[in-house]
Amino acid sequence: MHKRKKGEYGIFHSPQEKPVKVFKILSILIFFLIFSAVLHGKAYSAGARNNRLKTASVFNVSAGFIHYYNGDYPDAVRYFKKESPDLLKNSYFNYVLAVLYFKNGEYQKSLKRINLALSLTPQNIKNRFTKNEIKYLILKAKIKANQGKLKQSAAILKHILQKNPYNLKTLLFLSNLYIYEKDLNTAVFYLNIIKLNIPDNINAYYLLSKIYAVQNKNKKAERELISLINIDPYFKKAYFRLAALYILTGKEKNAINVFNKYLKIDPYSKTAIYQSAVLEYALKNYRASRKRFLNFIAIAKNSKDNYRLINNAYFFTGISYILQKNYKKGLAYLNKLKPGRHYTDAKLQEIEIYIIGYKKTGNIKYRKSVESIISGMLSDKKLDKNLKFYYFSAIALAEIKDYRMSKYILKEGLLKFPNNTALLYELGSAYHALKKDGKAYAAMKKILKINPYDADALNYIGYYFALKNKNLKKAEIMIKEALSYDKGSPFILDSLGFVYYREKKYAKALTLFKTALKKLGKSATVLKHTGMDYFMLKKYKKALEYLEKSYKIKKNEEVKKYIVLIKKMKS
Repeated sequence: MHKRKKGEYGIFHSPQEKPVKVFKILSILIFFLIFSAVLHGKAYSAGARNNRLKTASVFNVSAGFIHYYNGDYPDAVRYFKKESPDLLKNSYFNYVLAVLYFKNGEYQKSLKRINLALSLTPQNIKNRFTKNEIKYLILKAKIKANQGKLKQSAAILKHILQKNPYNLKTLLFLSNLYIYEKDLNTAVFYLNIIKLNIPDNINAYYLLSKIYAVQNKNKKAERELISLINIDPYFKKAYFRLAALYILTGKEKNAINVFNKYLKIDPYSKTAIYQSAVLEYALKNYRASRKRFLNFIAIAKNSKDNYRLINNAYFFTGISYILQKNYKKGLAYLNKLKPGRHYTDAKLQEIEIYIIGYKKTGNIKYRKSVESIISGMLSDKKLDKNLKFYYFSAIALAEIKDYRMSKYILKEGLLKFPNNTALLYELGSAYHALKKDGKAYAAMKKILKINPYDADALNYIGYYFALKNKNLKKAEIMIKEALSYDKGSPFILDSLGFVYYREKKYAKALTLFKTALKKLGKSATVLKHTGMDYFMLKKYKKALEYLEKSYKIKKNEEVKKYIVLIKKMKS
C-alpha cells in the first residue's frame, strides 16, 4: 500500500497527527534555544555578553517561535528582530524571518531575508543544491508568484531543476504555475516527469486527471484516477472525481461501482451513499435506491447539517414507491418531509394521488383530502410566496371541478405575483368554467397587456368571439397570430377550425379538426366540432360516429341533441 507523504491527503487522519506536530514544534524550539544559548555562551565566555543578555536572547527566540506557531506573525517578527546580530547572520534564522514576512504579506521584506539566507548558505554538494538551498529557492519562487511575477517564479524553479531535475516540490510547484497560466500542455509535461521518476506520488495523477477532464480527454482522465486509486485506495477525492467523470459521460452504472468500491473503505460515507442512491433512482432501480436512501437517513438523522438531504431522501423514497404503484408507502414517506426543498412537490404529488382516486371512484373523501391539503398549505406562511403552490393547486382544484376554490387560490397568488400570466390564464379559465365570460375575457386582455405575444390568451379571445358568433374576422386574425407563435398547436388549430365553421367554410374547418385530432388523439371538444362539421356537410353517418365518441368522453347536452336529431332523421 502507498505510504502517504507530506502534502498528500486521504480519508483517514492518524490520531497522532497533532502530537507529532507539537513534537516537531518543540524539537525546533529546543534546537533554537540550544543554538541561541551556544552562540551567547561563546559570547559570554569571551566577555562580550553577560548572563542577563543571554537570558533575554533565549526568551526572544522562544517567544518568537510561540507566536509563529500560533499564527501571530507580526509579534513573532517583533521578537525575532530583537535577537543578537550573531543570530541574524544565520541563514536558517533569516529563512524563518522570510517565511514570517511572507505569511504576513510583506513580500519585499521576505525577499530581502531569503536572499540573505541564500547568500549565507554553505554549498557543500558540487553541481547540486542542498536541501536548504532548494527550500529557500522555492520560498523565493513563492514570493515572486505572489507578487504576480510568474515568469520570474518559473525561472527560479527551472534553475533548481538544472541541478536537481527530479525534485518533487519544485516539479509540482512549476506544474501548478503552468496550470494557473492555462498552459496545460507544459503542465502535463512536468507532471509526467514526476510520474516517470516518482511513480507513487499521487499528486501528479490527480492534477493530470483534472487537466485531462478540462481538455475533454475523458479516457486519459479516467486512466489517471484509476492509477491513483490503485496507488492509494484511501484517497477520497479520486473516487468522487472518477464517479463525476462517469456521470458526465453517461456511465451511471460505472459511477455506482466506484461508490461501492469507496464504501468498502468508508462504509459510513454519507456523500457516497446519498449520491449512489440518486444514481440508482435515476436508473429506475427503485429498490436499490430506497435501500441506500434509508441507510443515508439512518446515518445522517442526528446531524442538523444534513436536514436538506434527509428531506430529499424521504422525497425520492416516497416517489419511488408511488412510481411502483405502492401509494400507501409512498405517501407515508412523503408525509415525513419538513418545509424546504421538495416539500411543495411532495404535497402536490399527494394531491395528484387523491385526484386519481376521486376520478376512479367518485368517492367524496378524496375530494375533501385535496381541499384539506391545499387549505393547510395556504395557511403555511413558509409557502406564502411559492408560485408553484398557487399554480398547481389551482389546476388540481379545477381537475375536481372546484372552480370557486381554484379562483380563490389564484386571486391569492396574484396578490403576490400580480403580473404572472400563467396565474392570470388559469383565473380566466376558472371564470369561464363558472360561466363568467366577461371576467374571463378581462383576464385574457390583461395578459395581452403584459405580453402581447401570448399565444394562449390570443387563442382564448379568438375562440371566445367564435363561440359568441361575433367579430369573426378579428377572431380569425387573433387565432392566426397565436398559431404563428405556437406553430402546430392542436388547440389553436381547433379554434381556427371553429372560426371557419362559424363562417360556414365547412370543408376548410374539417381539415383543421382532423389535423388537431391526429395530434391530440381523443378530445371531447374537437370530436364534437368534427361531428358538427360533418352534420353541416350532410354526412350524417360520420357526424354520428364523432358525436358519439365525444359524448362517451364527456356528457354534453348539445352533443346529445345532435345525436338524437340524427337518429330521428335516420328513422
